[in-house]
Amino acid sequence: MAIFPDLKSDLLAPDAALQQALDTALAAAPQGLSSVPLGIVALNDSAPHGFAGQLEREIHFSASLLKATSMWASFELLRAANELVAEKQPQPGDVVPLLHSEFDDIINDVRVAQLTGVNLTGFILPQWDKLFTTQADSTVTFSTNFQTSLTGSIADGDDVATGAVVHGAGFGYLTEGAATAGFFDETATDTPRTADGMWLCGDYANGFPPQRIPCVNDTPTAQGTSVRQMARLFTFLAGDAPLVDGTSDDAMRDLLTKAVERGHTFLDRDPTVQFRLLQSKIGLGSVHTGTPSQQTVASEAAIVRENSTGSRFVLLFQNLAFANNASLKPVSQVFDAAIAAFLFP
Repeated sequence: MAIFPDLKSDLLAPDAALQQALDTALAAAPQGLSSVPLGIVALNDSAPHGFAGQLEREIHFSASLLKATSMWASFELLRAANELVAEKQPQPGDVVPLLHSEFDDIINDVRVAQLTGVNLTGFILPQWDKLFTTQADSTVTFSTNFQTSLTGSIADGDDVATGAVVHGAGFGYLTEGAATAGFFDETATDTPRTADGMWLCGDYANGFPPQRIPCVNDTPTAQGTSVRQMARLFTFLAGDAPLVDGTSDDAMRDLLTKAVERGHTFLDRDPTVQFRLLQSKIGLGSVHTGTPSQQTVASEAAIVRENSTGSRFVLLFQNLAFANNASLKPVSQVFDAAIAAFLFP
């Protein structure tokens, strides 16, 4: 039993044919995509899955895309809590005190370098009593309010709901958990063009003091990721290997499916693309650098299915200057062309 997740395996490996297909599609694309980090994972083979990308190790501000990180961390906390219950066999009324006594000191003391020595009292630890409801057998489930917040955050993209999710998990778990799982390297952040990490240490303006790291497309950010690390997360969620456990992974996929059903998507706004989105999380927010036309940037992580073969892919992009739906067409077309060239050489 451990509070922080184990190191996750790397399901991605460079694929020369996929990279050539992506490079060819990018070369034929209109100007304007050279600063857009993007990646593609071919899922319909055995792990490690083929990966191709552009600027895939750069950390960029990606707004609501990072809500996928707080979703994942919440389910890791659920796993850890129930493993502790199975080991200690407490009575229902003793579960929350047990979580405090067994986990709080560890989470408070074991911090990533970026939070070490920073006074974040009240913002580091999970809010166990708001996060969970204890069942008659002493196992825990997400509380009704927390489950509602998870749905609001992922399926509807609501910032207030996301604040409640972040508060439930706490800054300490969000950051150290990403580090122990291998999604964040605390020693690499000073070089954001190669840092290749996932960082969520903000609550979308809901009261917690954001803690920031350098990124390429903005001033230091509390919501930043590289394409490659978010692609790793979504490749796990695509179902090849468990991210948390089968039940949790199903629940996360369901939330991401609801986001598609409710129209919170970008890549399928071009109706000519020959793939269908299955699960998705988008981001849209303003950066503090660049001209006014560059200040709103879009991002998306999606699991898609190609129409004619049923082949599935993970598609990622970020830092795409956004003005309207037409702004999205070049990146949709690049992915469409790359998939076609890869499947039908």
